[in-house]
Amino acid sequence: MSINQVRIAVALLSLALFTQTAFWLLYDIVVRGLPGAWSLWTTGWVPGLSATSSLDLGLAALQLCAGLAALFRTRGAGGLLMTSCTVTLGFRLPAVWYLLLDSPSDPWFGTLKGASLNAVGSTAVLAVVLCLVLGGLLLLARHMEYEAAASNAVTGGVRPVKVTATASGLLLAVLNVFYIGRNAVTAFQVGPGVLTDLIVGKGSGRAILAVPSPYQWVCLTVLCGAGMLLAARRRPTAPGFSVGLSLFMMPSAFTELWGYAVGSMPVTAVDTSQSLLEFVGSAAVVALIVGDVRRDRRPDDADLDVMTPAVPIGTAAAVPATLAVPTTPTTPATPAARDDEDDAPAEAAVEAVEVTVPAQRDNDGDATAEAERPATEAAGA
Repeated sequence: MSINQVRIAVALLSLALFTQTAFWLLYDIVVRGLPGAWSLWTTGWVPGLSATSSLDLGLAALQLCAGLAALFRTRGAGGLLMTSCTVTLGFRLPAVWYLLLDSPSDPWFGTLKGASLNAVGSTAVLAVVLCLVLGGLLLLARHMEYEAAASNAVTGGVRPVKVTATASGLLLAVLNVFYIGRNAVTAFQVGPGVLTDLIVGKGSGRAILAVPSPYQWVCLTVLCGAGMLLAARRRPTAPGFSVGLSLFMMPSAFTELWGYAVGSMPVTAVDTSQSLLEFVGSAAVVALIVGDVRRDRRPDDADLDVMTPAVPIGTAAAVPATLAVPTTPTTPATPAARDDEDDAPAEAAVEAVEVTVPAQRDNDGDATAEAERPATEAAGA
């Protein structure tokens, strides 16, 4: 199986996940009408049992963008696919246990009537299976591109700019303070036992694909923690992962702000601050990352771009045979030059590898210029 086939497969799987989410969004629109569906997504409360919540708007946007990015080999596709797979798995699992724990004698949603739990839950089970397959293919793609990079001395992606990585990590850190703090306050108010019941979601939901707020905060805590780690290490997956989280959070944050603005939801300072931070902060991070990509286009991006880790410089596998110096008649080198070459053969090999790698954009422009000057002089000689 080639890397191009894997790329197409993961793109189709992500689009299949989008189809499942979009189908139930359209179901609520058809059943309740657009005003009724919008009221559902902005207030979270409508008569009867619904299929979706405002979180599904962000999930659909994330799944669609991840699939299209993989198809068109967009920079950051790997990070987007990772986020899409992880978020979909985390936010579809509750519907699976709703389906498994429901019984005629003890209905999970009580007396609420509306969307069929069996129908919606069955598609959620299918989505979980697709996520597991997608995750396996992403691991396979990473392994294949790592091997290709090791044999050809090609890096797997461009590391994010320091300013962008710092801004992204800072936003995720502040959001994590909100999520952890809100679950801690809830546990203090109602007790750990009731908090566990709230996380499980027994009898507290009005939409089958919705998740309780404590469960949502737990998932976002884990996701933001992973994003912080990637941003701190400036991994090539960090921009795509941050964009994916932003795409997921922005629509639900916007609908909550809309509900606060029109007075259909009670306004609290904590809720408003969190929603503003999720919407405005995510939009700013996306703008920074998109601007970085536009200023630093690279024509030879890898198939999944950021799925490949950088090849350790200085290893034997990282030096391709094509980089050997041509054996053409030249003027004998001076003794000093020969001494330099004999004393540092490893440094010469590293220079040869670094010349073939596109310079990573960073604030350290002088280092890039110094890395390119020896190659220019050598070519001229």
